[in-house]
Amino acid sequence: MSESKTIGSGRPGVDRRTIVKGAAWSIPVVAAAAAMPLASASTPGCPTCIKAGFPIIGGIISGAWTSQALVVGNKGTIAFPSIFGLDATQCGISFTNIFQPAFTYIVTQATLTMSDGKTYNSAVGLGAGAGNISTVGAMPGAFVFTNVSLPNGGAIGGLGNYTDVPTKLTVTVQTTLQYGIGLSIQCPMVLTWNLHGVATGLVAFGAGTVNFTGTATA
Repeated sequence: MSESKTIGSGRPGVDRRTIVKGAAWSIPVVAAAAAMPLASASTPGCPTCIKAGFPIIGGIISGAWTSQALVVGNKGTIAFPSIFGLDATQCGISFTNIFQPAFTYIVTQATLTMSDGKTYNSAVGLGAGAGNISTVGAMPGAFVFTNVSLPNGGAIGGLGNYTDVPTKLTVTVQTTLQYGIGLSIQCPMVLTWNLHGVATGLVAFGAGTVNFTGTATA
């Protein structure tokens, strides 16, 4: 509690001990106030502007894809060309106000969904890549899905299509974004492309050839 005494006209005043005590009490408050901006600063949130997209290949942007599966024992391999990429072109000034324009990423998983609902993971095409907000960066490699179930069926006498086709590609990436001075955050992202295609060919007695053609949309 502050101590007071009468000064001159009899009005209560504050002596030197009161001032010293008050100053000592205020030091922690000033220190706490000065520390508040540092305490309130936090790691930025992961951006949402990086999307599934298609890089420029041969001067054009195209989601067209083809694949041929040789079927043995009703199993085949479906490979996709490198037409898929990370689209960061929608990351504008709100991104660069926080993060550096260039970033790196690692593809950790690629999953193919077929029209029968079955899913398959690729062991190929996983790896490191780099991106920039001014481009659509291509994935580090093509995806190859093995042991895909391909039942008997298809065109007989050149009539009809094979019914089992790819419908969706889902890719999980871990991006590393730089900000501040020597700081970075890692952001997991799941990118999805819808696959629209048809298949021709014939599988009989567990063996045959199926040709897939189609386009992808993000």
